[in-house]
Amino acid sequence: MKKYCLLLLITIALAHVASAQKLVLGKVSESNGTALPGANVYIKGTSLGTSTDAEGKFALQVPTEYNNAVIIISLIGYKTQEVSAVNQSLDIILIEDTAVLDEIVVTGYSAEQKEKVMGAVSTVQSAALNKLPVPSLDMALQGRASGVVVTQNTGAPGEGVSVRVRGVGSINSGNYPLYVIDGIPTLDISAFSLQDVESLTILKDASAAALYGSRAANGVVVITTKTGRGSKPTVQINTQFGVQSPTRLIDMTNTADYVTLYNEAATNDNVGKSGIFLRPLITESMAQNFDNIDHVDAIMRDAILQTHSFSITGTEGKTSYALSASYFNQEGIIKSSDYERITARINLESDVNKWLTAGVNFNVSKATTNLIPSSGDGAGGNGGSVVRYAFFRTPAISIYDDAGEFVDRPDFFQFLGDGYNPVGMLAYNNNKRINDRLFGKLYFKLNLAEGLSFVSNIGLDVSTQNQRRFDRNWGTLNRINNPNRLTVTDTDFQGLTFSNFATYEKNFGDHTLNFLLGTEAIKNQTYVFSATDNDFPDQENSLVYLGNGQGIKTNAEGRVGNALLSFFGKAGYEFKERYLVSATLRRDGSSRFGPDNRWGTFYAGSLGWRMEQENFLKDVTWLSKLFVRAGYGSIGNQEIADYAYVDKVGNTYYYPYGNAVAVGYAINQLGNSKVKWETSNQLNAGVDVEIANGAIAFSIDYFNKVTSDLLVNQPIASSAGTAAPAIINNGKVLNRGIELSITHARTIRDFNYTVTLNGATLHNEVLAVNPVIPGGAIGADNITLVEKGYPIGSFYLYEMQGIFQDAADIFTHANQGASIKPGDVKYKDQTGDGYITGADRVHAGSPIPDFTAALNLSLGYKNWDMSMFFQGAYGQEIFSVLNRDIEGFYRPFNVTQNYFDNRWTGPGTSNEHPRASWDASGNNTRYSTRFL
Repeated sequence: MKKYCLLLLITIALAHVASAQKLVLGKVSESNGTALPGANVYIKGTSLGTSTDAEGKFALQVPTEYNNAVIIISLIGYKTQEVSAVNQSLDIILIEDTAVLDEIVVTGYSAEQKEKVMGAVSTVQSAALNKLPVPSLDMALQGRASGVVVTQNTGAPGEGVSVRVRGVGSINSGNYPLYVIDGIPTLDISAFSLQDVESLTILKDASAAALYGSRAANGVVVITTKTGRGSKPTVQINTQFGVQSPTRLIDMTNTADYVTLYNEAATNDNVGKSGIFLRPLITESMAQNFDNIDHVDAIMRDAILQTHSFSITGTEGKTSYALSASYFNQEGIIKSSDYERITARINLESDVNKWLTAGVNFNVSKATTNLIPSSGDGAGGNGGSVVRYAFFRTPAISIYDDAGEFVDRPDFFQFLGDGYNPVGMLAYNNNKRINDRLFGKLYFKLNLAEGLSFVSNIGLDVSTQNQRRFDRNWGTLNRINNPNRLTVTDTDFQGLTFSNFATYEKNFGDHTLNFLLGTEAIKNQTYVFSATDNDFPDQENSLVYLGNGQGIKTNAEGRVGNALLSFFGKAGYEFKERYLVSATLRRDGSSRFGPDNRWGTFYAGSLGWRMEQENFLKDVTWLSKLFVRAGYGSIGNQEIADYAYVDKVGNTYYYPYGNAVAVGYAINQLGNSKVKWETSNQLNAGVDVEIANGAIAFSIDYFNKVTSDLLVNQPIASSAGTAAPAIINNGKVLNRGIELSITHARTIRDFNYTVTLNGATLHNEVLAVNPVIPGGAIGADNITLVEKGYPIGSFYLYEMQGIFQDAADIFTHANQGASIKPGDVKYKDQTGDGYITGADRVHAGSPIPDFTAALNLSLGYKNWDMSMFFQGAYGQEIFSVLNRDIEGFYRPFNVTQNYFDNRWTGPGTSNEHPRASWDASGNNTRYSTRFL
């Protein structure tokens, strides 16, 4: 009887438990029926909840006291839904929320909600990127984020730009950021189309970028490409056209002014001379036959820029897809130059089963660049710089002769100069570079348990570059490129990235923990082959091939490589989604350093306080966000040449051996087994504020970045031989500043607008270096000097004090030499010793701006929109090598109109530009503040 009573009591108890809670089953999916794994399902006002599995299904135990409660279903990227707990079977359809998607920040290995990011981060979404008529992703960064400075290197189509994040922190080790595209790192993003990009995020401080360790000292740019979305295929076709025009060109003198100036200079230099030493003058009868040509205008044009793209995205069953193709073409503003790029992308992801997701993401591109010699004295082209010769060539020289042939050396070259015909240089230019590239990854994602996942990426970066340059022989008496010359260079690059990492997130009550743990291996290899041939009897392109020349043939090849092995982790903790803390650690081993210093440890930590969640601010209804954050970390820079820790041997040494010359091997680059990373210790503190539900957003950051153990070339005495110096660690540099960003956005019925203003200050200073490091080499001289107390790349020049007005002025001033005359440039005697020598050079300015700012305006009405962009910089100096050359009176070349109008012609006429004189060019063209 007791047994039956006990059994009855147990049955009643179990029935009571069963009646105390019920089981709610359901499925969460998109509007097209695609299951949504990882969605949060919980009872409103409690911590009771679960998440959906790989098939979107969930089972939630609901206690009796919550039978009439509300169940909340949420997932990042979708609008949150609330449903009653009355029903025991639910079929939930979530709608995509593009506004929420904009608030997700992808940091490479993971994605975070923007409102919880504690580092200094700037994000640009696809809506803004797709409107930009620029050829590359790095140019799209211009003006989009405070503290990021983008400058064009040459302005030639297809050529790269310089991107600097929070200043210049290295002398020789590169200052460009690391780019990460869909989780795969690279230093070259020229092969990608803007139309394929979903978002672009700039990680500016150590707490945000420390997961990339030894490569993060100059910032990290994380790029996410578009993926498949929506139930139906979405087709997009985009076409853009633009025009680029040369502006603010230097005005040069016309023929009449040139003749006046030439005769004036000849007269000045003829003083005290006689006979054959007298420089003849241009007579009126000679000048009557002169032409009047603007050679700069003759090489320029209005250049067309165009982009066409096609994409189709969507989902089919458990597979999402994004396919795209694009064409970009940019003419150069200098004739005969252009850049063409064709790209195609495939992005597929499929849920193989409830625990496995697999995908492929690849970009293939082909870029063709027609290069012209546009800068320096021969950079990238044939027989010198086209631009340089266009400015030098006097307007009196015609472009064509009566027979329609190019005029090279004119009849009166002793009066007009003998520079090359720039239009002819463009016509005979033949320098083409072709780049083919495959970049992407295969990846797998394992959903191991609730909140626990594992991701494996296999990244591939393969490229081939072929450059073919033929320097054609032409000109008066075949003086240009004699003999003609063909150079062919092939470069093959192979990069392999293998990364594996696990993430785990757990919510319990008011607490949230998240962890990331991973490893990464990277191997890069580059092979270069080059060959030259010359003296081709026939210069037709179809006959110009290696082996057809009759001169000496040379060839060379080389192979270099590097590898990186890394272990990394990150831990985060949240309390009530109000107080946040995170810590990051990465251990890198690089083949670029010797065995004793191959491994480095990099770390960061950050704190965050979401003050708008506090009770004392609940009644401040106009305040949507008040986030205070701070972080500190130590990250590195390893961008030096491969094998810097060992001596390198070359065979460019020749030794007499009897009556012959033998080729020998010797050390041509010294190594340093103790060389190690540059280390950047960074502090960042910031505040984010949003007012009126984001109508006004405001962010301000303070940063202090100290980079130590700078990688520089070790000075060696000339008696040590001809080998290049070793790389050593020497020096420390500071970058400190404040960044500010303000955004106002509003929608009024069919009209909307957005105004964004950002700005940044920067203080750059070398804290330690010994000895000083000269730089900015021009010929045998240098125009910059790295020295303690001054910015990196500080201009080191003579200080121009004006123009000597008369003999008394020369007599009372420091001695500048015996040939100084009234009208010559006067330099300041900094040492006070009465002589102008190299010791009188001083730091005269920096190429690094003290302040940068940008304004972005966007206006929209229904389906129409208009965007405007303005950018400026203040406090930097630019040394004009071109002005020094064209105002230098080295030979009878043209000069600027500014010089002609403001030159010294007698006492009191000018204190800015010296007299016209070839004899005085040595003094007047010293590297001085005259050309800043």
